[in-house]
Amino acid sequence: MEEVLLLLENYYRIKDKEQELRAFFREKLGYTLIVNPYLIRVVKTPGELQTWMGISAFLTPLDYSFLFLILAFLEDKGAEDQFVLSELTEYIVTFYPGEGPIDWTLYQHRRALVRVLQYARDMGLLHLNDGSEQDFSDNAEAEILYESTGLSRYFLPSFASDITTLREAESFLNQEWGELAEDRGMIRRHRVYRRLLLSPMVYSRGLDDPDFLYIRNYRNTLERDFAHWLKGDLHLHRFGALVILEDRRYSPKAFPEGNNLADIALKLAGLFREKVNKGRWTLDELGTITIIEAEFTAVLQECRTRFASSWYKTYRERPLDKLASEVLEYMEGWEMVQRDPLLRTVTIFPLAVKLVGGYPDEFKPGEGELV
Repeated sequence: MEEVLLLLENYYRIKDKEQELRAFFREKLGYTLIVNPYLIRVVKTPGELQTWMGISAFLTPLDYSFLFLILAFLEDKGAEDQFVLSELTEYIVTFYPGEGPIDWTLYQHRRALVRVLQYARDMGLLHLNDGSEQDFSDNAEAEILYESTGLSRYFLPSFASDITTLREAESFLNQEWGELAEDRGMIRRHRVYRRLLLSPMVYSRGLDDPDFLYIRNYRNTLERDFAHWLKGDLHLHRFGALVILEDRRYSPKAFPEGNNLADIALKLAGLFREKVNKGRWTLDELGTITIIEAEFTAVLQECRTRFASSWYKTYRERPLDKLASEVLEYMEGWEMVQRDPLLRTVTIFPLAVKLVGGYPDEFKPGEGELV
């Protein structure tokens, strides 16, 4: 099959450049490149933590607990070792560290485990040999036969010191930086490259922002590196910096994503820019705009009035409050806006004012829409 040849080609292309790639990841990003007969993987750690970095398939903290318990369970399993689901569920009940027991008669506990098992299979940690997760979702007594791939040992990064005492997510980043405490320049370089690589936009936090000062001072080096390694252009603005990829085929997720929510976000961003250019909205010292939720909803209504003929029917007819909630959640995921549920305000970030989008001249409203 063509896909097999493509995978083999990519594997050997990377392997041939292993030393060069390893040096780039280590020196610029502080990342480890794993190359072995089973896989090639870059062990990535973010430069800073963001809410969108969670696993999208997971819905509750319990999902994450189950994931780590599955990884611990697989520590004793080699490649092609088989096990039945009841072995795993007994292990989880025994070693679950949270408050309250795990009860497989509770549907929400079974559904959480099913989500994690499906994610583990998607990541290549498990093979399903017999049975169905849906059977377990419906019946706690259902059995499923799994096979370990042996890849679980490469899923998590290694830590140089004990992490059992860490209580905050940021502590894991600090734990890594602690090894380089004597070289603050290296820490900053790794953090900046990671943020530019993984974040939609790196925003300036003021005149004394060390990361943004680094971007300004080393702009030429950053431009060369991202152009060479990613075929990306570094865009540096007063309020932020971002990398725009020339070819997005190799990015698992890039904006715009080719869905109708991305279209709506782009048209909405165009209206934001209109209001700034006409003096109706004023940027603060960080390039942001804060409005009340009702005003955001009003702009969204204006957007729908002007452009809804090019939207899918589901979005054209969705109640405005539900549409606003969905659009806000989507734009928050791309760091374009941020809601304050207590004050009921929306802060619009510079990226949402920078981006605009339009339809081709030959596009006819309603063409190709889903009904």
